[in-house]
Amino acid sequence: MSNIGTEYLFLCRDNYLRGITPSNNQNYSNPNYVRIIEIAQEYFAGSKIDEYKNFFQEYQYLVNLWTAHMILEHGNPDSELKAECIEIIMRYTNSHSTELANQEKQWLLNNRYFIQ
Repeated sequence: MSNIGTEYLFLCRDNYLRGITPSNNQNYSNPNYVRIIEIAQEYFAGSKIDEYKNFFQEYQYLVNLWTAHMILEHGNPDSELKAECIEIIMRYTNSHSTELANQEKQWLLNNRYFIQ
C-alpha cells in the first residue's frame, strides 16, 4: 500500500476514535476531515478511483463509509459505483450506533438518495 493509502487508513482510525464521522457537518472543517478529502481528491485527480474503491474492503474504523462518502461527494462515479456507495451508506443506517445511523439517514435524505 502506498504512503497516502496508509495515511488515509490512519486518518479514518483517528477520526473514528475522536467521534468524527463523514456525514456530521459539524466536523467538515476539522483538519483530519479536510485531509481525508484531499487524499480522496488526489486519487481522483490521478484517475485512481478503482484503486481508491479498494478501501470498501475495510470495515474497521468506518473506512468503507468514509470511502463511499468521498466518492459520492468528491469523485465522479459511474452509476454502478454510485449504487455501490449508496448501498454501503444504507447499511450504516441500520447497523451502528443510533447517532451514526441518524446522521447517515439525514445525509441520504439531504442528498436525495433515500426513499422511505
